[in-house]
Amino acid sequence: MNWNKPVKFKFSGEDWEMPLSTLLLLIFVTLILMLGGAWLGFQFGAGQL
Repeated sequence: MNWNKPVKFKFSGEDWEMPLSTLLLLIFVTLILMLGGAWLGFQFGAGQL
């Protein structure tokens, strides 16, 4: 698999192009931050934090 293959997509009316590896890294970091925030929210809501 070519990790440096440019991926083109349209977001908010703008054309974007970035390497596949960068796009996957951004998606992975976003999911980790979302899961961490949800976990912290549940801990805070339960009064354990």
